[in-house]
Amino acid sequence: MAHTALDVGAFERVPARVARRLRPRVDLAADELLHELRRGDPPIGEQEAGRARSGVAAAIRHFCDLVEDPGAGWERVSAFYLRVGRRLARDGRDPVETHQALRRSALAAWRTLAAAPGGLDLDRDALSLVVDAQFCYMDAVSEVIAAGYEAEVARRADAPEDVAMRRRRTRLLHLLLADPPADPRQVAALAAQARWPLPGTVAAAAAWQRRDGIARGPLAVPDGLLIDFGAPEPCLLIPEPDEKARNRLPASLLHDWAIAIGPTVPAARAADSLRWARETLALAIRGVIPAGGLIRSAEHIPALVISRAGELIDDAAATRLAPLRAVPPARRERLAETLLALLEHNFNAADASRRLRVHPQTVRYRLRHLQDLFGDDLRDPRRCLEMELILHAHMVNRSLTVPQPADQ
Repeated sequence: MAHTALDVGAFERVPARVARRLRPRVDLAADELLHELRRGDPPIGEQEAGRARSGVAAAIRHFCDLVEDPGAGWERVSAFYLRVGRRLARDGRDPVETHQALRRSALAAWRTLAAAPGGLDLDRDALSLVVDAQFCYMDAVSEVIAAGYEAEVARRADAPEDVAMRRRRTRLLHLLLADPPADPRQVAALAAQARWPLPGTVAAAAAWQRRDGIARGPLAVPDGLLIDFGAPEPCLLIPEPDEKARNRLPASLLHDWAIAIGPTVPAARAADSLRWARETLALAIRGVIPAGGLIRSAEHIPALVISRAGELIDDAAATRLAPLRAVPPARRERLAETLLALLEHNFNAADASRRLRVHPQTVRYRLRHLQDLFGDDLRDPRRCLEMELILHAHMVNRSLTVPQPADQ
């Protein structure tokens, strides 16, 4: 498989001085690329940037190996990328990641050649040979990575013991999340069969696939977690979820999934944690709270409480926000946003202006208008707290309605 994937002749025709110019400058080229990635817009994470740098350095060195010794070089290079493909499948990462590294390595190689003392020193025919060899290399490596990836996926799928263990753990997950709680003896027996030590505390998480229709490999979830991403409402369970444990979810998973984690609870109350996780995820899907990375329900308590008190909030709004009924809708929206920012920042116009991204004088002008409308209510801490909650509810519901009181 690996030996027939490369046109060895394409490398035999490349001038040997190309490798001699590239090889001493591999680390410099990789470091320059790493610097670009770190200051990119948006900058990529340190772990991803480090992988990209290693991938680029390896690809340039392998290209040099093939130029210097096409036959024996490909034996080593293909074996390396076969392992890369298998590792990608085991880690649940996308093979596209290595394709990006190959493209970056080609660009870095050309920059390095151009910056070398004396320049490229290659005529048009020689340049054409280098380009042909680079495309040949990228195509061949991509085929080997894909073969390793597919072989590992097939091996994992065909392992009867792995399949049986996954099924036991999936059943255990749903048993732990049952409402009302399942019989503790039944839970303990299944946990023993699934080789999953029962923890004292857990946190349940709800998941939502943000990139529909994109085929991915096996999900790379740490072995200690229980998962079921094939369920109608995908979920997982984290044992002993301290802050370090919660950060064990790999970046490849968070790239395509929004994950909302509920509060830490005793294992017998896992269903409660999942309920809050699902409510948090629903707010994220609606755009009420940020949906990037891990979403912790404990960090969004006001939004969760308000989302459950819709009818009560509407009744309170009829009285507390009544002065805004006299303002045209477009202006009412601006005044409501300004009032919330002022309430959140203790009526500090400078801080509120940064929150709203407007000039402080604009905030002061709106504050005078609000004082005319609300009068003494803006000096009453209890009234201010009520209005802040009501205006937060406006953010949750994405609409500012000021209903008439019930007796009108």
